[in-house]
Amino acid sequence: MVQDLLRKTIQLFREHPILWAPYLFAELLAICLWRLRGIAEKNIFRWFLSSHSVLGGNIALTPDHTILARASITYAPIGFATIFVIVCLFVTALMVTAGMVDAIGREQRTDARKVLAIIASQWRRILLFSLKFLVTFGVVAAGATILSYSLLYTVHRLDLLASTFLLLGLVLVVVGCAAWLVMPSAIRLLQAETTGLVTAKTRNQGLILAALVTGAGVALGMIAQKIESGIILDSQWEFMALSGLNSIVADAPDVLLFIALSLLATKEIQKPEIQGNSEDSILP
Repeated sequence: MVQDLLRKTIQLFREHPILWAPYLFAELLAICLWRLRGIAEKNIFRWFLSSHSVLGGNIALTPDHTILARASITYAPIGFATIFVIVCLFVTALMVTAGMVDAIGREQRTDARKVLAIIASQWRRILLFSLKFLVTFGVVAAGATILSYSLLYTVHRLDLLASTFLLLGLVLVVVGCAAWLVMPSAIRLLQAETTGLVTAKTRNQGLILAALVTGAGVALGMIAQKIESGIILDSQWEFMALSGLNSIVADAPDVLLFIALSLLATKEIQKPEIQGNSEDSILP
């Protein structure tokens, strides 16, 4: 049951706070990379929106579609590469968490070097899963956005695009559909055996947990934004620090999802010869 899995997840996290470390490390690196991406984006657009004289000095140009298109094309590879690296960081954190959970379950001491060695040997699987996740999430998000816009346009209610409840519902739908598609691959990623088969029950449990974590993350993000809007900051560094802290808080529920997926991976992979009812049917 999902309740039992969630209860065991919380208990494991409470007894072993070190399980927070992989997520926190990945989150801090992701924040730094995203800041660097922002600096690169700003400089690229500034370059294209300036006329550079051979005598020195820059003259600001009037933005037009051609200039903005060129700047966007130049920046696009940097943006996509940054997103891909960030996804790889969190996938790696997931695998490290799974190794730690496995060591705790075996009542063994977590050997960081051994875990990192295993991760290093699985770099191809990490890259492939990260790419699969990005493509799946992107396609689902684009489809859901286009469908929502079309429906609202048909009923002449485009004003609802700014609705918080609609946004939350759209996020849950996108995450739910993407999680349903990639959950078997995510569970198998945490296994040494790449040929294992995942039950429908495991997929459903992972889907429910992903939805719960997403909802909690969105709620925490909204609360953090309201708190941030009421704080007066004196410098850009203070703003960046507060924004980074809010990102960590909003994404904190991901730690529980990492632990829960690790528990599912250690218990719910079934052999091909095992058969069950429709709820426990084997998924490829």
